[in-house]
Amino acid sequence: MKADLLEDGTIAVSGTIRSERFGKIWAGIGWPDLEPGYLCVVGERVDGRYHALWEKRGGLYEIGRAAVEAKERYLIDRIVVDARDELATSYLRTLPGLCFNKEDREATGRDRAFLSTAGGVIRDQGILVTVVGASERVLTNYRSALDTTRGIIVAGRLLVHEPNCPGLLYALRQPLEDLLRSPVMKGIVWLVTALEHARGHETLDEGQCDPWYTNIFRDPS
Repeated sequence: MKADLLEDGTIAVSGTIRSERFGKIWAGIGWPDLEPGYLCVVGERVDGRYHALWEKRGGLYEIGRAAVEAKERYLIDRIVVDARDELATSYLRTLPGLCFNKEDREATGRDRAFLSTAGGVIRDQGILVTVVGASERVLTNYRSALDTTRGIIVAGRLLVHEPNCPGLLYALRQPLEDLLRSPVMKGIVWLVTALEHARGHETLDEGQCDPWYTNIFRDPS
C-alpha cells in the first residue's frame, strides 16, 4: 500500500483494488508484556468507518522502527499509547519525526498546512507524528472500553485488511477473557477510543462493504 497526502488534506491510500481516501490515519501501540508489543495503523474514512491497514509486532525497539515506518508509509500524524509506561513513551519521542506534545510540534514550524503541493499531491511528506496518551477514563475502565471497541467491530465499523493485519484478525476471534492483557487489543482500544472521541460520535452513512476487505467479523458468542 502507498499513501499520498492530497491538497484538500485527505490521504489517499492505494489498496489492492482501488485507492481509498481517509480524513486521518493514526496508529495505536500496545506495549510488550507477556506477548510481543503491537502497533496497528487505522484510517478513518469520511463516512466514519475505520479501516485497519497495517500492523507490526515485536519488542520496544521493533515497535519504534515500525512507528517510523508507519509515519513514512502511511503518513500517520498521531500515535496513541499507554503513557503510564514513561520509559517506553519517552523512547518513542527520541525517534526521528516523533514528538510528544503540541508544543514540540509547533516548534518545528512544520505541519500539513506548510507543505508544498504539486498536482494536488503533497510531495514533501515530512509530517511530524504526535505521541499522545490514551485518556485516563479509558485506562481506568479498560474492560468497558474493550467491550465498546469490540461492539464497534461487530457492528462493521472497523474493517480489517486481512493480508496486512493477521494478528488483529486472530485476536478478534478469541474470547473476551483472553484479550484483557493482549497488547493487540490494547493498541486497538487506545486507538479506536481516541478516534471516536476526536470524531465526536457523528452519524455514519451506511454503505457497501469496501472491496479491499474480504472478511466480515462475526461475534463468536
